[in-house]
Amino acid sequence: MEPNASAPAAALAQGPEMEVSNALDGWRSGVALGWQGMTFWSHESHRYEFQSLALSYIGSKGHVGPLIHLSALLPLQAGEDGHVVATSSVYQDRWGADLLLGRQWRWQAGKDFEAEAGPGIHSTLLVLPGRYGYRDFSALLLGLGGATVLRFRPGARIVGEPLRIGTFAAVAFDFYDPLRSNDLRAGLTFRAGLYAGFGGR
Repeated sequence: MEPNASAPAAALAQGPEMEVSNALDGWRSGVALGWQGMTFWSHESHRYEFQSLALSYIGSKGHVGPLIHLSALLPLQAGEDGHVVATSSVYQDRWGADLLLGRQWRWQAGKDFEAEAGPGIHSTLLVLPGRYGYRDFSALLLGLGGATVLRFRPGARIVGEPLRIGTFAAVAFDFYDPLRSNDLRAGLTFRAGLYAGFGGR
Protein backbone atom coordinates (compact mmCIF):
# COMPACT_ATOMS: atom_id res chain seq x y z
CA MET A 1 0.00 0.00 0.00
CA GLU A 2 2.85 2.41 0.74
CA PRO A 3 4.20 2.57 -2.87
CA ASN A 4 0.69 3.20 -4.21
CA ALA A 5 0.10 5.93 -1.63
CA SER A 6 3.25 7.79 -2.65
CA ALA A 7 2.58 7.55 -6.41
CA PRO A 8 -0.03 10.36 -6.59
CA ALA A 9 2.27 12.70 -4.65
CA ALA A 10 5.14 11.96 -7.04
CA ALA A 11 2.87 12.54 -10.05
CA LEU A 12 1.72 15.87 -8.60
CA ALA A 13 5.30 16.93 -7.99
CA GLN A 14 6.35 16.15 -11.56
CA GLY A 15 3.15 17.33 -13.24
CA PRO A 16 3.74 21.12 -13.43
CA GLU A 17 7.34 20.67 -14.63
CA MET A 18 6.27 18.23 -17.32
CA GLU A 19 3.45 20.57 -18.38
CA VAL A 20 5.87 23.50 -18.80
CA SER A 21 8.32 21.30 -20.71
CA ASN A 22 5.58 20.08 -23.07
CA ALA A 23 4.37 23.65 -23.63
CA LEU A 24 7.84 24.63 -24.82
CA ASP A 25 8.21 21.72 -27.25
CA GLY A 26 7.59 21.78 -30.98
CA TRP A 27 8.11 24.24 -33.80
CA ARG A 28 7.47 27.97 -33.69
CA SER A 29 7.11 29.53 -37.14
CA GLY A 30 6.24 33.09 -38.02
CA VAL A 31 6.86 36.17 -40.10
CA ALA A 32 8.22 39.47 -38.86
CA LEU A 33 8.37 43.00 -40.21
CA GLY A 34 11.15 45.22 -38.98
CA TRP A 35 14.08 47.53 -39.59
CA GLN A 36 17.71 46.57 -40.11
CA GLY A 37 20.63 48.92 -39.59
CA MET A 38 24.16 48.08 -40.72
CA THR A 39 27.40 49.91 -40.07
CA PHE A 40 30.76 48.64 -41.26
CA TRP A 41 34.27 49.95 -41.58
CA SER A 42 36.80 49.17 -44.30
CA HIS A 43 40.52 48.68 -43.94
CA GLU A 44 40.86 52.05 -45.71
CA SER A 45 39.06 53.65 -42.71
CA HIS A 46 35.79 54.39 -44.53
CA ARG A 47 32.49 54.00 -42.69
CA TYR A 48 29.41 52.73 -44.54
CA GLU A 49 25.84 52.68 -43.24
CA PHE A 50 22.66 51.11 -44.63
CA GLN A 51 19.10 51.34 -43.32
CA SER A 52 16.76 48.68 -44.68
CA LEU A 53 13.21 47.39 -44.39
CA ALA A 54 13.31 43.70 -43.39
CA LEU A 55 10.68 41.01 -43.97
CA SER A 56 11.71 37.89 -42.07
CA TYR A 57 10.86 34.27 -41.49
CA ILE A 58 11.62 33.25 -37.91
CA GLY A 59 11.60 29.58 -36.93
CA SER A 60 12.80 27.51 -34.00
CA LYS A 61 12.22 24.08 -32.51
CA GLY A 62 12.03 22.72 -29.00
CA HIS A 63 13.03 23.75 -25.53
CA VAL A 64 16.61 23.63 -26.83
CA GLY A 65 17.05 23.37 -30.58
CA PRO A 66 17.74 25.05 -33.91
CA LEU A 67 16.83 28.60 -34.83
CA ILE A 68 16.67 30.34 -38.18
CA HIS A 69 16.12 33.98 -39.07
CA LEU A 70 15.91 34.50 -42.83
CA SER A 71 15.22 38.04 -44.02
CA ALA A 72 14.60 39.79 -47.32
CA LEU A 73 16.01 43.31 -47.26
CA LEU A 74 15.02 46.49 -49.08
CA PRO A 75 17.82 49.04 -48.54
CA LEU A 76 16.29 52.52 -48.31
CA GLN A 77 19.15 54.73 -47.19
CA ALA A 78 22.92 54.57 -47.58
CA GLY A 79 25.73 56.55 -46.05
CA GLU A 80 29.47 56.88 -46.56
CA ASP A 81 31.59 58.76 -44.03
CA GLY A 82 28.57 60.76 -42.88
CA HIS A 83 27.19 61.59 -46.35
CA VAL A 84 23.66 60.11 -46.56
CA VAL A 85 21.65 59.43 -49.74
CA ALA A 86 18.51 57.54 -50.77
CA THR A 87 19.54 54.21 -52.31
CA SER A 88 17.12 54.72 -55.23
CA SER A 89 19.15 57.73 -56.41
CA VAL A 90 22.47 55.87 -56.49
CA TYR A 91 21.80 52.20 -57.28
CA GLN A 92 19.96 50.54 -60.18
CA ASP A 93 18.72 47.67 -58.02
CA ARG A 94 18.61 47.52 -54.26
CA TRP A 95 17.91 44.35 -52.42
CA GLY A 96 19.55 42.01 -49.98
CA ALA A 97 19.18 38.99 -47.71
CA ASP A 98 20.18 38.24 -44.16
CA LEU A 99 20.60 34.83 -42.52
CA LEU A 100 21.17 33.89 -38.90
CA LEU A 101 21.41 30.14 -38.30
CA GLY A 102 22.13 28.76 -34.86
CA ARG A 103 20.82 27.28 -31.63
CA GLN A 104 18.25 28.65 -29.20
CA TRP A 105 17.06 28.11 -25.63
CA ARG A 106 13.35 28.64 -24.93
CA TRP A 107 11.69 29.26 -21.58
CA GLN A 108 8.34 30.17 -20.08
CA ALA A 109 8.03 33.86 -19.13
CA GLY A 110 4.55 33.77 -17.58
CA LYS A 111 1.33 31.91 -18.32
CA ASP A 112 0.94 33.17 -21.89
CA PHE A 113 4.45 34.47 -22.56
CA GLU A 114 7.54 32.67 -23.72
CA ALA A 115 10.99 33.84 -24.69
CA GLU A 116 13.90 32.37 -26.57
CA ALA A 117 17.45 33.45 -27.30
CA GLY A 118 20.59 32.00 -28.81
CA PRO A 119 23.74 32.52 -30.88
CA GLY A 120 24.53 31.56 -34.47
CA ILE A 121 26.49 32.19 -37.63
CA HIS A 122 25.49 35.28 -39.59
CA SER A 123 25.58 36.46 -43.20
CA THR A 124 24.25 39.52 -45.02
CA LEU A 125 24.15 39.82 -48.81
CA LEU A 126 23.70 43.26 -50.38
CA VAL A 127 23.12 43.59 -54.13
CA LEU A 128 23.60 47.24 -55.08
CA PRO A 129 24.76 47.76 -58.68
CA GLY A 130 25.49 51.44 -59.21
CA ARG A 131 23.70 53.75 -61.60
CA TYR A 132 25.71 55.38 -64.39
CA GLY A 133 28.58 57.25 -62.80
CA TYR A 134 28.34 55.39 -59.48
CA ARG A 135 30.24 52.30 -58.40
CA ASP A 136 28.79 48.93 -57.55
CA PHE A 137 28.47 48.28 -53.83
CA SER A 138 27.46 44.63 -53.61
CA ALA A 139 28.80 42.90 -50.51
CA LEU A 140 28.67 39.62 -48.60
CA LEU A 141 29.32 40.07 -44.89
CA LEU A 142 30.08 37.00 -42.76
CA GLY A 143 30.33 36.73 -38.98
CA LEU A 144 28.62 35.73 -35.75
CA GLY A 145 25.40 36.92 -34.15
CA GLY A 146 22.54 36.22 -31.80
CA ALA A 147 18.80 36.74 -31.57
CA THR A 148 15.95 36.84 -29.11
CA VAL A 149 12.17 36.52 -29.54
CA LEU A 150 9.42 37.30 -27.02
CA ARG A 151 6.02 35.76 -27.83
CA PHE A 152 2.55 36.28 -26.36
CA ARG A 153 -0.34 33.84 -26.82
CA PRO A 154 -3.58 35.92 -27.07
CA GLY A 155 -5.90 32.87 -27.29
CA ALA A 156 -6.79 32.74 -31.01
CA ARG A 157 -5.80 29.70 -33.09
CA ILE A 158 -4.52 29.21 -36.67
CA VAL A 159 -5.01 25.78 -38.32
CA GLY A 160 -5.53 24.33 -34.86
CA GLU A 161 -2.40 25.87 -33.34
CA PRO A 162 -2.26 28.92 -31.05
CA LEU A 163 -1.53 32.31 -32.57
CA ARG A 164 1.57 33.95 -31.12
CA ILE A 165 2.49 37.61 -31.47
CA GLY A 166 5.49 39.46 -30.15
CA THR A 167 8.77 41.21 -30.84
CA PHE A 168 12.23 40.15 -31.91
CA ALA A 169 15.75 41.55 -32.02
CA ALA A 170 19.00 40.32 -33.55
CA VAL A 171 22.55 41.60 -33.50
CA ALA A 172 25.67 40.46 -35.36
CA PHE A 173 29.37 41.21 -35.64
CA ASP A 174 30.86 40.61 -39.11
CA PHE A 175 34.53 40.32 -39.97
CA TYR A 176 34.87 38.88 -43.51
CA ASP A 177 33.62 39.96 -46.96
CA PRO A 178 34.72 37.78 -49.91
CA LEU A 179 32.88 39.92 -52.50
CA ARG A 180 34.91 43.03 -51.67
CA SER A 181 38.32 41.31 -51.41
CA ASN A 182 37.86 41.25 -47.65
CA ASP A 183 38.15 45.01 -47.33
CA LEU A 184 35.89 44.65 -44.28
CA ARG A 185 37.59 45.54 -41.00
CA ALA A 186 34.48 45.21 -38.81
CA GLY A 187 30.72 45.37 -39.22
CA LEU A 188 27.74 45.66 -36.88
CA THR A 189 24.17 44.69 -37.78
CA PHE A 190 21.06 45.25 -35.70
CA ARG A 191 17.52 44.15 -36.64
CA ALA A 192 14.29 44.50 -34.65
CA GLY A 193 10.55 44.47 -35.27
CA LEU A 194 7.18 42.82 -34.74
CA TYR A 195 6.41 39.09 -35.01
CA ALA A 196 3.31 37.03 -35.73
CA GLY A 197 3.23 33.24 -36.00
CA PHE A 198 1.94 30.00 -34.53
CA GLY A 199 3.03 26.72 -33.02
CA GLY A 200 3.03 24.78 -29.78
CA ARG A 201 0.15 24.15 -27.39
